[in-house]
Amino acid sequence: MWTLAAGMVVVGTVVFNFLLAFVNTRLFGVSQNLVMLAELVLISATLVLAVDRRAGLYTLLAVYLAYMLLILSLRPELDLKAIRDGLIPIAFYFLGRKMRRIEDVDRVVLACAGIVVMIGLFEYFLLDAFIANVNVLKYYIARGSLDVGDKGMGDSSLFISGTRFQGRNLLPFLGPHRVSSVFLEPVAMGNFGAFLALWAMFRKDMSHRLWLAAAAVVVIIMGDARFGMMVCFALVAVLPFSRLIPRVVWFLIPALITVAMAIYGLSTNAVYWEDNLAGRWLHASWILLSLDGWGLFGMSPVTPFLEDNGYAYSLHQFGILGAGALWGLYIFGPVRSQDAWRFRAPLVTYICLLMIVSSSFYSIKTAAILWFCAGAVDVWAGFSVRGTYRGAASRLSAPL
Repeated sequence: MWTLAAGMVVVGTVVFNFLLAFVNTRLFGVSQNLVMLAELVLISATLVLAVDRRAGLYTLLAVYLAYMLLILSLRPELDLKAIRDGLIPIAFYFLGRKMRRIEDVDRVVLACAGIVVMIGLFEYFLLDAFIANVNVLKYYIARGSLDVGDKGMGDSSLFISGTRFQGRNLLPFLGPHRVSSVFLEPVAMGNFGAFLALWAMFRKDMSHRLWLAAAAVVVIIMGDARFGMMVCFALVAVLPFSRLIPRVVWFLIPALITVAMAIYGLSTNAVYWEDNLAGRWLHASWILLSLDGWGLFGMSPVTPFLEDNGYAYSLHQFGILGAGALWGLYIFGPVRSQDAWRFRAPLVTYICLLMIVSSSFYSIKTAAILWFCAGAVDVWAGFSVRGTYRGAASRLSAPL
């Protein structure tokens, strides 16, 4: 019963925006407060399911909340979203750690993949019926994420980036429509597809592995997620070397990327950016440089646009000390088997690449399942041990 409840909560994080968009279109208007309430219910349910007799979760929550309240007290306005951004990885990671069988995690991932693919096919082949029941643009306006008349909105009822006007990058004959499925916007669709590919690569003995890999390909193609495709190539490249790279290197990668961005942004003579990989790097560099000195410590009185740079967003929300501490807790945290580290290394690669171009890593609709799987893998006995998890085992560490 507990396993079923945990799986339903994770599935709920993937589909709740889609359900609220349906409610907004067909039943009654939603608001930003209702969306926040839905997220609060999901996170609260996760924390209730994650509690046990060990002190780790309670200690981490206490320290995290005390730290966040300290830096938020120095801002002119209380930003509860900053607290929520850190609660998602904490709550769902510890929920995953209570999973006793990795096969149950496989089923949750497969269920989410199946739902995303089915709704995505419905959106692609029956777009008019989809929009009649799920008006994406009106939903984002209702929840306060977009304003009427925003640039690029056009006459579509899809998200602003739901149409590739200059033509698709992947299989152009499919047309300009970028499918978003339950995520309602294509960026999350691509991120989810890359994560499915990561799980399929890692879980080499799972049932229906080929179906999951196929779902990953379908999701990335439907969303025309060129960045998601690039991330998949990077995951394939890093997976064989995951045990060879010291943990301290993985810990320093975000700092090295941030410094490289700042140096590039200060040295370039470019005056505009294009929508390609080099252009997005340039754009992210400018966003990083828009932070003031207080922003580096999470105490800035102003909030510039940071959504297209996850590193700048992290510094603004948590400060360099908080972001570094949360990152270090995951990187240097113990794992039960060396097989578990084979997942952690490519997952770190996924996160570091994703944050270059977006802060969507913090969105519950893709972050919840990611951290749920991460927690489950860290207490998993490995490929050499099958069946039910039995008690505690000696904890292995990757090379330091």
